[in-house]
Amino acid sequence: MGEKLWYGAYKYPYDPSNACFYNPADFKWATDIEQQWDKIKPEVQQLIEEQDRNFISNESLYKGVGSGKGWSSLSAMFWGLKVSDSIAKKCPTLFGLLNKIPGLTSVSFSRLAPNTTIPEHHGETNAIMRCHLGIEVPRTLPECGLRSGTETLGWAEGKWLFFNDAQHHSAWNNTDKRRIVLIIDVIRPEFLYQKNLICAKILTAHFITANANKGGMMKNASRSVKNIVFVLALPLVYVMRPLYNMLGLNKMYHE
Repeated sequence: MGEKLWYGAYKYPYDPSNACFYNPADFKWATDIEQQWDKIKPEVQQLIEEQDRNFISNESLYKGVGSGKGWSSLSAMFWGLKVSDSIAKKCPTLFGLLNKIPGLTSVSFSRLAPNTTIPEHHGETNAIMRCHLGIEVPRTLPECGLRSGTETLGWAEGKWLFFNDAQHHSAWNNTDKRRIVLIIDVIRPEFLYQKNLICAKILTAHFITANANKGGMMKNASRSVKNIVFVLALPLVYVMRPLYNMLGLNKMYHE
């Protein structure tokens, strides 16, 4: 029997005996991107240079994961919701390849400042593979790396590292230079048929949490009320997310 779909919101622990890392060589699209690294690298380097000031701290997105302002990101897609078209336009080779990936749900660039550690935490579901492509990697293990479950790997420029976001994991950069990786989330093949529902569930939960954190009507709401709001909002998000992308509504706010 295959692995069951798990969400962090279920409040019961993920099975630590499941995979910690996945093999990028099992996915042709990953190999294709690595082979195009020489074309992708100058696009990405120029983007990062131009957008350096626009990296946003992950403090609000990952509450309780205390890495200060040393961990920041530049996002193009978040759980199937496009948040910036300009990033894709500046990296046509990269995004031409990314857009061919079945189950692509998130795209961002992640920056880890010198001498910064991301404490152990876990993601929201086992439905995805979290995939890192090394962009700027100052050193390999043990100075710079990622631990998932009981296993540890380091990054390499132009190479993929795939891990299970549901496992407890941490990352560190104990060097005097920054580390930058491209991060994409890809729905695992066995859960691909549920892609829209998975994205809708995570987005709905994020909207409710963000409302509460900003002092909105959900701030003092009980868990029961939040659950009711979740059930009512989920169908709307399920329908609206694809329409939002199709109509290019993100341009109204981000371009």
